[in-house]
Amino acid sequence: MIDVKTGNIKISDSFELAPKSNFSMLEGQDLGQSHILRDMGNGYKWLDIKNIHVDDEYFNISLCFKEELLIELDLIVSNEKFRLSSDWSSWSDEKEKLKLKSCQDWLDKELGGKTNFHWGNVRSSYDLKSGASSIGIRYS
Repeated sequence: MIDVKTGNIKISDSFELAPKSNFSMLEGQDLGQSHILRDMGNGYKWLDIKNIHVDDEYFNISLCFKEELLIELDLIVSNEKFRLSSDWSSWSDEKEKLKLKSCQDWLDKELGGKTNFHWGNVRSSYDLKSGASSIGIRYS
């Protein structure tokens, strides 16, 4: 899914996200089950797309655009569809740490353990403030 040479993320045979992709290129794309736009009012926009199906996996991806160009993204991967609405009733620190391990394992499989590239940096992390684990890519 992640091209180690370019940083492109292959969503389908006909669509890839690339470093500095333009926000308008996503208009009209049928990606995932839901799209939520968060315009921060300061030149930054986040586009959250849920349940993008690639091969046998599902992804929730949050794309960050600055002045219309993709500069970073966060993604979560699962073998099952994500629930579109969720609550905190099933959350636990233990489950979230397992999810962090799953994120790291997926990254290791995709990138062979490498995290720094000429096109950007990749990480898996657990954000204490939001209580969520994810994979992050920040483009150079």
